[in-house]
Amino acid sequence: MAAKGREALRLYKNLHRTVQRVFKGDKPAMFAARDKVCEEFDKNRHVTSPAAIDELLKHGEDVKLILTEQVVQLQKVSDEKYHMKIRDETHMFENNPFREDITEEEYKNANKRAKKRGGSCDEAKKESK
Repeated sequence: MAAKGREALRLYKNLHRTVQRVFKGDKPAMFAARDKVCEEFDKNRHVTSPAAIDELLKHGEDVKLILTEQVVQLQKVSDEKYHMKIRDETHMFENNPFREDITEEEYKNANKRAKKRGGSCDEAKKESK
């Protein structure tokens, strides 16, 4: 049981370090995340079931992974512009590759046809129903 306590303490410290790294420069977000980590650990302080502890530790590791890889900070630059702070560990999803088998003229014509069909995606979906 002492090993689980050490593992929980290690996770607690790692989550706090992760919060500091992810929300660097954004004190309100950093304090809110820090308080949430403390609250969750305090709420589950008296859990004694090994299965429940394992589940909570797994959940904490998942939270750390999400914070590390998927949370980004946005800073408003102007009315319609934002600056995104991307860290090295931020997961970048694979984009669809550009098609190289069509000419520039075919690409432009396809865009023109798409605009004629309904403008935005939402409008085109409504028309197709």
